[in-house]
Amino acid sequence: MNIIFWHFSQGTKKLLQIWKNYLGFFWWYFGISRHAGTLFSSWKRDISRVGRRGFHPGLWLQSAFENLITRFLGAIVRFFVILTGLFIELATLLVGFFILIVWIFLPLFIILSGVGATISFLGGSIPIVLGTIFIFFVTIFLINVSIRAYLDDKKELGAENLSELMSQPWFSRVWQRIGKETAGVDRRSLSDPEQLKNFLRSCDLTVDEFQKIVAWEIGCQIKKEKKERFWLKVNLYNTAPIGQNWTYAYTVHLDQHSTDLSEGDPTEYKKSKLVGHVQELELLELILTRPRQNSALIIGEAGVGKRTLVHTLAKKIRKRTASPYLIGKRVLEINISEIFSGLTKQGQIEDILRSMFFEAAYAGNIILVIDNLGHFLKSDPHNPGDDISGVLAEFLAAPTFQIIGLTNFAEFHENVEKKEGLMKYFDKIQISEMTGDQALEVLLHNLQAIENGRVIFTFQALREIIKLSDRYITDSPFPEKALDLMEEVLLYWSQTPSEKYIGPQTVSEVVSKKVKVPLGEMQEDEKEKLVNLEEVLHERVIGQDFAVRQIAETMRRARVGMASSTKPMGSFLFLGPTGVGKTESAKALAEAYFGDENRMIRLDMSEYQKSDSESRLLGSVEINMTGQLTNKVKENPYSLLLLDEIEKAHPEILNLFLQILDEGWLTDAFGKKINFRNLIIIATSNAGSDFIKAAVEAEMDPWELQDKLTDHIIKEGIFRPEFLNRFEGVIFFHPLSRDETTKVAALQLGRYALRLKKEENINVEFEPEIIEFVVQNGYDRKFGARSIDRFIQDRIGDRIVKKMIGGEVKKGDNFSLGVEELLK
Repeated sequence: MNIIFWHFSQGTKKLLQIWKNYLGFFWWYFGISRHAGTLFSSWKRDISRVGRRGFHPGLWLQSAFENLITRFLGAIVRFFVILTGLFIELATLLVGFFILIVWIFLPLFIILSGVGATISFLGGSIPIVLGTIFIFFVTIFLINVSIRAYLDDKKELGAENLSELMSQPWFSRVWQRIGKETAGVDRRSLSDPEQLKNFLRSCDLTVDEFQKIVAWEIGCQIKKEKKERFWLKVNLYNTAPIGQNWTYAYTVHLDQHSTDLSEGDPTEYKKSKLVGHVQELELLELILTRPRQNSALIIGEAGVGKRTLVHTLAKKIRKRTASPYLIGKRVLEINISEIFSGLTKQGQIEDILRSMFFEAAYAGNIILVIDNLGHFLKSDPHNPGDDISGVLAEFLAAPTFQIIGLTNFAEFHENVEKKEGLMKYFDKIQISEMTGDQALEVLLHNLQAIENGRVIFTFQALREIIKLSDRYITDSPFPEKALDLMEEVLLYWSQTPSEKYIGPQTVSEVVSKKVKVPLGEMQEDEKEKLVNLEEVLHERVIGQDFAVRQIAETMRRARVGMASSTKPMGSFLFLGPTGVGKTESAKALAEAYFGDENRMIRLDMSEYQKSDSESRLLGSVEINMTGQLTNKVKENPYSLLLLDEIEKAHPEILNLFLQILDEGWLTDAFGKKINFRNLIIIATSNAGSDFIKAAVEAEMDPWELQDKLTDHIIKEGIFRPEFLNRFEGVIFFHPLSRDETTKVAALQLGRYALRLKKEENINVEFEPEIIEFVVQNGYDRKFGARSIDRFIQDRIGDRIVKKMIGGEVKKGDNFSLGVEELLK
């Protein structure tokens, strides 16, 4: 009874709506009203002679004759289009009326089919037989349509409970997206929230993430089913009507150097999806519908979605879902770079641009898109052809001349903003970087074409792509960096497809190889190194157990993801006298964590004591100079930053590092965001060295010493409390003891021997007593271990060099060196 009631109520209503859709579609598609109203209007607008001066009777008569001919031919074409449209409209009206009658009286037609079949069986005439067959097939067809429409109407995706959704064939994609071929458990048990939660926990997923996966697949299924219903209004109108551009002028030159985005997008953005930025799209439509000052300037960094915004607008115009004023507009993207590459003379470039812009303004339905507009507005005396502002100024005042310009913030401030005469015609739209959740939606959308019906990326892998690209890819924004990383992961997996699905470990492997930083699941050798990081550091750092332990604990937290994601991986302030191992600890940490002590940026902060030091570090727009700090960080984003003698820097420099240590980034002089979150930052200072010496001699507890040392430094005004609090650890290095000094001497002699072997292929063996000799004669408490290194270079090195020059020692030789040799 339900289906019968639905058939005569909701079913009839839907049938009438479909009939109405087709009647309206054919009337619109053939442009019956539009062409009837413009039957004798100009064909592609009247031919113009605007470029000439004065009155030329011959040319005027020629134009008048040509315009008369084109209007006459246009009227003929329009008349036949109108006639065809009216015929199809009438046929649609009659067929729809017949189907409606059969639909309403379907029970009667079922009876008639039975009666007709009986008469035909008893020997009815041919017309009766044919009529019976026709009625029978129409009836069967409408019964089938009614049943299917009823079932579709009752099936509302998303309204079912989880158990009902799991029974759907498409739900297998949900299991595959979480890395499971099937649920692996009874579906009924997953209806229990606790059972579901436990199952998802075993898959490293939360309930919210599972719901996101289900919601995405439901949305894809709804979209698929909606697309199959060709009778829907949105599908019917997804095409251009006949002759919508017949009343607009030809754009011959413009078409040669542009891509029409509103008729059919041939670019890689054809299937792009705009995520977020809905307000920006609405604002863009609003600007373009104004009668005057109707050009827009979209500002944003490369990769944030500027072009996607424009292509989405073109898609809305193409599908007739944009503002009514924009329907029928052509969105043409000009390739100005191609024009510049084909023409070299400024006059030629301006002439072709002027003819293109005139065609756009004269046509009346053109929206021009110019990518990198700021690049073509720069005033360069050496290359004046790059500045097209003069040609633009001739047309921007015309209300029919509309432009969407795209540029980044740097070029906007450097070039565009200064063109006040042009800027008054533009309205600015700023595009910001999207969030991680929005970038995830972009990844899922792009996977529809990549996966082509199957599932390759698990949700956990996509989540890892978002997380790691946000952390380790600093030279591009979302969603570009996430999309690029996804492509790299897919390529890596396709070369060695060891697993059916791409999981988070594969993503970690790719990023780890890319940035040369250990990520993802730790291997046994890395686990062993991290657990024993103190011993690894002590291979190069003698003593300083308290300092080494604090460094190791912090780096272990960073490796397992327990450190803050919005700050540098680690930040330390090393305090202590010269030559006690502060710099050596930094080198040892760079080697242990990044694999090479050369993965270290070293700045002598005593060079930044003046008021202009900030511009030296961050750059200067006035003199077009990039910053020393920002350059090195951009070139080495995964490294250790060593700031020697930080207390000697100008106070404004310390303020810069307040932000770096707290937020993990700063902005350079050109407005570029520089990421410091993948750095280990170590600042060294000799401040409080005398206090440390006295405290160590008094055998003060290390933790107590650290607290009192901090208070002493603040009291002396060397560093402010807010600066010290930004560091994860303020670590003191005590003066070396006698035994530690001896170990340092032995370590440095060993390094010297290794360097001699590597560079000259000479093996030297130092006699045991030479270590004590070095300590007694080379150690200076004021300079610490550095004095030992200097003594080895000057005294021992000089002796060996003399032996090499004198021919006593040659490449490949083995010899020993003792104290007697040094006393000669």
